[in-house]
Amino acid sequence: MTIQEYSRQISSKLEHDLSIVTLDAENRLIQVESAFYLVDHALDELKRFLATYEFESEEEEIEFFKNQMSEFLKESVFYSELFMIESSKTPGSSKELKRFYETERAAMRKFLKENQNLYNYLLLKKENQDKVFFLRSAQAPIYKPNLFWHTLDTRYCTVYTLYFARIKGTIALMDYIHEQLRELNGAGDPDWKKSNPLNWTGKKVDLVELIYALKVSGVLNHGRADLTQIAGFFEKFFGVSLSDLYRTFSEITVRKNRTAFVEFLRDRLEYYIEKGEALN
Repeated sequence: MTIQEYSRQISSKLEHDLSIVTLDAENRLIQVESAFYLVDHALDELKRFLATYEFESEEEEIEFFKNQMSEFLKESVFYSELFMIESSKTPGSSKELKRFYETERAAMRKFLKENQNLYNYLLLKKENQDKVFFLRSAQAPIYKPNLFWHTLDTRYCTVYTLYFARIKGTIALMDYIHEQLRELNGAGDPDWKKSNPLNWTGKKVDLVELIYALKVSGVLNHGRADLTQIAGFFEKFFGVSLSDLYRTFSEITVRKNRTAFVEFLRDRLEYYIEKGEALN
């Protein structure tokens, strides 16, 4: 069995086990801790298999450490950081909780900005540095000084596998925080769904593109509207879930045409005007 086949087998079981863990508010810390240990157990199994495995080629080793192992470690980063966030959260009003989550989100944005080059390498699916980043035998340059890297067990990981995992985990955490802010803002109120005759029938990715366009254009609240406020309004108004807002936008940034929906709206409006039809 190849290591890719084995990791898929472990990943499938982990996905099933994690689906049973529901992160409800009442027992969230216990559930996050349980999820972390499930990931930890899966990593232990993968490491045992890896300890005696001989890669058939550099390409196979790169594929594993760039994609498979970074996904497992992403889950570890996500649940360990989530535990830290939720355990440091103190009871308070909705306003105080919003401030807490917004502060956490700002720190995550700062981390992604500080690691912009690697973030772009991941998003753009580049490969030109793969032999440096994801071969254990390579003398990969340390991107930034960090004492932790000197204690890294390079039998099971590379420095940049961890960097990639941290970036992926941060994006997942930002989506989690967006969901918490959405709930605090009262998105998804069933009374809105009952009274609102409009439904979003387009693609979710198009709605995300529109939301970001409205945010950066500064046309809402004189440019002071927060991204979560805008997304929360659309979620509430249309009764849709945008829990993976940041991940979806990350996908938009690497498309060949990043503004496809905005351009589609422009083209349709220009056609409508040229036809000279009366407004309906």
